[in-house]
Amino acid sequence: MTELLHAELTKEIIGVYYDVYNSLSRTYPEYIYEAAMMLGLEKEKGIPCVQQDEYEIWYKDRMVGKQRLDIFVAEEVVVENKVAERIQKIHLVQLMSYLKTVGKTVGLLFNFGGPEPEFKRRVLTDRAFQRSTQADGPEVCGAGDDLLHPDLVYDVVGGMLEVFKTLGPGFVHRIYGNACYHELRLRGHEVTAHKSMRVYYRGHDVGGVKFRHLQIGSEMLVFPVAIGDVADIRLENLKDRMRYLDLPLGILVNFHTTWLQPVILRI
Repeated sequence: MTELLHAELTKEIIGVYYDVYNSLSRTYPEYIYEAAMMLGLEKEKGIPCVQQDEYEIWYKDRMVGKQRLDIFVAEEVVVENKVAERIQKIHLVQLMSYLKTVGKTVGLLFNFGGPEPEFKRRVLTDRAFQRSTQADGPEVCGAGDDLLHPDLVYDVVGGMLEVFKTLGPGFVHRIYGNACYHELRLRGHEVTAHKSMRVYYRGHDVGGVKFRHLQIGSEMLVFPVAIGDVADIRLENLKDRMRYLDLPLGILVNFHTTWLQPVILRI
């Protein structure tokens, strides 16, 4: 039988998880369980840990942002905590992304929100990371035969897929925006980064919001986001921004997913 990597260490961590799960209710925010895990690991087990440490995220040759990880145990095991009804595939893919970030192999995902204890152990390999993010061409929603600037659209979508395959899901919006900007520049596009946009209600400007999006020449806007449900974004609001800049074409891409589905916008 093949021996598990870091078997004794992961056994200790899992033991602390069960103790925390059985000692606390299911109603607390994630930071409460994280603090309890740190107490059990460091104070009671004597295992050195780093909590909420920042790590640089690199895309190709550029640092595109920083991300905090929940707990890094003994400089070997990444621990990610969730408070959800059950562990979902996106949670597991995030764990793989974080393992790649710190250059380590073993990760543990713990759920504190379900009716029963639930955890997953993952080991990072290049093949495993490629399987966790869809390597095939993405489904492009709204791309018909009358697609405007088709060569540009498919090159931009290809760039978004390259970002997704390289980084994986699990990072904040800003990191994907920076990575997309860099990738599109590498592909030879003239790119302008916008950091905010105006919001309109019944044709009236009601204020501005921080929202990083990218303009490609005079042809297109690209909206890279990282949210749980892309349906929470009202497409007409993005089209208002396109109208303001007099750009007839847009692409919305959500990176918080296991399957990239760019949405084509037309005005």
